[in-house]
Amino acid sequence: MIMIRPLTVFERETARGFYLSLSPEDRRKRFCCTLSDQSISKYVDRLNFSWDTVLGAFDEHAQIVGLAELVRGVAASEMAFSVRPDRRGQKIGTNLMERLLLRARMCGVRNVFVMFISDNTPMRRMASRAGMSVRSVDGEAHAERELPAPRAEELTRWFIEEGLSHGGYFGMLVIARWGFLLSHFTTAAREPAAALAPTA
Repeated sequence: MIMIRPLTVFERETARGFYLSLSPEDRRKRFCCTLSDQSISKYVDRLNFSWDTVLGAFDEHAQIVGLAELVRGVAASEMAFSVRPDRRGQKIGTNLMERLLLRARMCGVRNVFVMFISDNTPMRRMASRAGMSVRSVDGEAHAERELPAPRAEELTRWFIEEGLSHGGYFGMLVIARWGFLLSHFTTAAREPAAALAPTA
């Protein structure tokens, strides 16, 4: 089960931890260059959670497994994506793309683009499936697309889904926390009994 929702300014460290956990190759694919820990940390410090959009994909244990960003510009807005290596091939990136495109439309964005290195085949496929036109120059690829204005029924459904995604995440967080506490309590409860057992 994957839950996708926007991160808030209070979750900056969640985004930082995710990006810092990426390997050099994954950093190259996400940022089109291999960034140091210090450079990534500075990048995360500059994230604007109130104006731009940072979507997080969370697993059943409320652990983040993917990030997507929409940085809003005047003429066009840039999107970027990254999924944890062990969770790739599960359409998490595709789901993040779909949610980010929908959110862009709801926010009035009319043009979006993605920049990525030409050998990033999964990103190229994802952009093509999303209806983006892709061109490559000097080892760098650029994908872009115009977005239609949202219809009234889409706006209504979007507001409902946004509310459910937040509620679902916090419910998932409570379940994960209770599961941890229960296993900890069960282990602790067994230890005294083991200590009282007769020894040979």
